Amino acid sequence: MGHGELDVGHDGMVWEVTSPSAAGGVGRPDLQPDPESVTSVFELGYQLRLLRLSVGAPTLRQMMASAAERGTFLPRSTISNAMSGRHLPALSTVLAFASVCGCPAGEFSRWRAAWQRAYASRYMHHPDPVPSTAHLVASKSDGPVDAVDGVLAAQVASLPIAQSVKRLTALEPRQAAAILTDLGASAASARMALMPHEQTRMILVVMAPAVAAECMARLDEEKVLSLLSDMAEDAAAARMGELPQPTAAGLLVRMTASKRATILPFMNEHAIDRLLAQLDDDDALELLQTMDVEMAARVWSDRLLRLLASADARWAVDVLNAKNPGSLFPLLEGAPDEERFATFRMVGPQQRGELIRFIDPDEPRYWGWMKAIGREQVTEAIEAMKPAHADDVLAIARRTWGPAFPDPRRQHQE
Repeated sequence: MGHGELDVGHDGMVWEVTSPSAAGGVGRPDLQPDPESVTSVFELGYQLRLLRLSVGAPTLRQMMASAAERGTFLPRSTISNAMSGRHLPALSTVLAFASVCGCPAGEFSRWRAAWQRAYASRYMHHPDPVPSTAHLVASKSDGPVDAVDGVLAAQVASLPIAQSVKRLTALEPRQAAAILTDLGASAASARMALMPHEQTRMILVVMAPAVAAECMARLDEEKVLSLLSDMAEDAAAARMGELPQPTAAGLLVRMTASKRATILPFMNEHAIDRLLAQLDDDDALELLQTMDVEMAARVWSDRLLRLLASADARWAVDVLNAKNPGSLFPLLEGAPDEERFATFRMVGPQQRGELIRFIDPDEPRYWGWMKAIGREQVTEAIEAMKPAHADDVLAIARRTWGPAFPDPRRQHQE
């Protein structure tokens, strides 16, 4: 039998884990993970190790290859860090790990909740953003500890920058964040540019998003991209929302598709609309297609119809059908004729009928709309709709083509 990898159990014992290439990938049903038990980063790592063991302990290389087959980049170093219990992995990493280990979609919510508890244990002991040291010194509730922070802030500000960086790096992230907040964005970013990546990331996470964004706006874009990519998705989204819009839009486009897909759900549609407005059509379409159908359907952009015309046809149709007809109709009104009537033909019969209900039959300009849509398409819409809504569309059809326009529902009854 070949030698396997070594793994450390929750009890501190070292286990030899045989890879599937050596033992046929036999799982360990006695080692089923329990995501509900996770309350810390250490326990999340332990449960991920159990999950890997339970499915036959695939090698890190096999897990990376399996993720790649699913369109996800999951490096071996990222997998190893996630299982270590020392580093908080990104939520996307945990979900990709679960997917590679064969967890059904219904299990993802358990792993998502486990990650959220681990995240809370790492970062949410102090739910409010980091205050400045001036506030800390003024507070009487914490006594001498706050006074020490004030002394540290003064020392750090007076040190040469290299020594200042060394001192900040040695501090707990929340304490360092308070001092950097006091220094101001320009001085803080000059020090962050020289600090280790992981310390900088943790400091930015515990800073108030607006303060963090002000510092990030002064850092090298490559460094900011790396920092955001390694943050938890909600933290990254909050800080991107505070960055200048052109900067945030450019960073989103440069991120991996998988990272964008996990950050965008934490951003509201108005923020996404503003970011789309900063991008050319190709980049805007790439960003749009990162979203799931429901999110894309909530996007409000006067370019939406033009962008969807260049997108994957099936996905575009799903987005149009999911969009609220009350928000889609104004886009149709402002679109060129070719784009407008192509959209009417693309959407499903029920959505087409709901859009037709917004047409005012007393407005002559709409008569051409109905004739361009065509009798057959209108008939399909009437058949697909609820009776009361179908009656509205039938009335508009009869105003357009005359009272003899047949009710297809009655024909079927006959």
